[in-house]
Amino acid sequence: MTWRNVVITKHCKISTKLKLLVVQTDDDVYQFPLDDLGTVMISTTQAVVTANAMANLLKRDVKVIFCDEKHLPIGETNPYETESSRRSCIIQQMCWLEERRNILWQRIVQEKIAHQMQVLERCCPCPDVEKIGTLAADVKSGDSDNREAVAAHMYFPRLFTYEFVRSDDDNQINGLLDYGYAILMSEVARKIAEIGYLTEFGIHHDSERNPFNLACDFMEPFRPFVDQKVFELSGRSLESEVKEVLIKLMRTDLPQYGTTITQLINVFVRDSLRYLAGEGCLPELGFWRCDTES
Repeated sequence: MTWRNVVITKHCKISTKLKLLVVQTDDDVYQFPLDDLGTVMISTTQAVVTANAMANLLKRDVKVIFCDEKHLPIGETNPYETESSRRSCIIQQMCWLEERRNILWQRIVQEKIAHQMQVLERCCPCPDVEKIGTLAADVKSGDSDNREAVAAHMYFPRLFTYEFVRSDDDNQINGLLDYGYAILMSEVARKIAEIGYLTEFGIHHDSERNPFNLACDFMEPFRPFVDQKVFELSGRSLESEVKEVLIKLMRTDLPQYGTTITQLINVFVRDSLRYLAGEGCLPELGFWRCDTES
């Protein structure tokens, strides 16, 4: 099965006919097989979507992401139907052991830091890159010493120049990162909801105003994929073509991993939830394992 990402940027009507998604603009009509779709990004406030189209997309677990007038993602769909009993999953989620939550967060941070080091080695090798790698070995349960923040403080300036500040809203790199991270979080949230758990209750992120705390937890090791793509797009602004590149990144083949980011996410989320339920081992992505074995 081919997974396609559709990005809608113009005034249009979105409907379904037979097993096709039909997008009718002022100038043309586009049709996409529903069974081929993975994500539909509605990057305009000038689109009209029929209830039948939404129902058909939800039945097929196609993620629909809505954007605001600035074309930035602000919300997405989650179907009611899941792979397992949603009620039992939620009851179980409320009883996750603190020890397992802390150990899983330790592994997530280790994988993230090791992945950051690999990105630096590929994109802009620097003499002290090994210092970031050593931080992964120092991560404690629950990352009580906040090695994640220390690594980020070293990582971003080396990747995007020492003048780069992650909190600078005027820097177009941050705009690209935020957009890519939003797409990434959507992929993670989709899998969490598909299995039957709530995204609101995380293992580390715990904001009352964040409906995606658990997705923010599980997405961390995958952020460097977005970082590397943004590095490759250096000098580009957040235009339609760049947005499409960032959306397609999720399902682009990764020869070095033998799969796609989306499939890596699916496995990691499932293994993480099994571990929290006491039914499996700690999940492994390979960034941390490869780093420690090399």
